[in-house]
Amino acid sequence: MTYPWFFPEGMPPLFHEGPATNDTRLACHVVEQMSRDPLLRHQHICVEAQNRVVILEGRVGSAEALARARALAWAVPGVHDVNVRVSVA
Repeated sequence: MTYPWFFPEGMPPLFHEGPATNDTRLACHVVEQMSRDPLLRHQHICVEAQNRVVILEGRVGSAEALARARALAWAVPGVHDVNVRVSVA
């Protein structure tokens, strides 16, 4: 990976291997899966991960979109739980 700036004293802790990096990767994988899905692409869902638990927050337009978001989050390898805080508009 290429970083756009120089860190004179080494990389900051966010870029080191560890739980924060793994959680960030999980969240990015979930976002990537949702962005590929035509039903979820334009929904308002915030994705966060903490200790391999994916947290979904926001609003969606249908119960089908909510179910699909939950299913996609569970389908990402490494996810141990999914906390859904999404409401249907």
